[in-house]
Amino acid sequence: MGTTTQPTELHEQINSWKEEVREVREEVVLMRERLEQIALSKAPKDIMHRVEHFENRLLRQREVADEMFHDIKQCAKSLSDTPAQVHHDDRPIDNYDTMQDRMETFQKLYGELKSEFNNFMTAHA
Repeated sequence: MGTTTQPTELHEQINSWKEEVREVREEVVLMRERLEQIALSKAPKDIMHRVEHFENRLLRQREVADEMFHDIKQCAKSLSDTPAQVHHDDRPIDNYDTMQDRMETFQKLYGELKSEFNNFMTAHA
C-alpha cells in the first residue's frame, strides 16, 4: 500500500512524532521521580510492589520511546534523498505506513500506561 501524502506533510508528521516521543521521554522521567518519592516514604509492602511494577513498566516505556525516536529518524532519512543505512528486521523503518501503525500503537499503549499510573498516584499519593 503506497502513501499519497505530500513529502512536506510527511516530514511535518514525522517531526510531530519526534516531538511526541520526546514528550513521552520527559513524562517518564517525571513519573519515575514521583515513584521514587513513594519508595522513599516507606510505604506498605503492597504499595511497594505496585511501585516496582510501575518502575519496570516505565523503564520499558523509556526503551521503547528511544527505539521509536531512532526509527522515526531513520524513516525520515528513508524519505529524503539519502536512503537509511540502518535496517532492523524486527522494527521496520523504511515504510511510512508501517511507522504510522507503530506510532499509533505506541500512543495507545503509552496512554494506557499513563492512565493506570495516574489512577495509582491519585489513590496513593
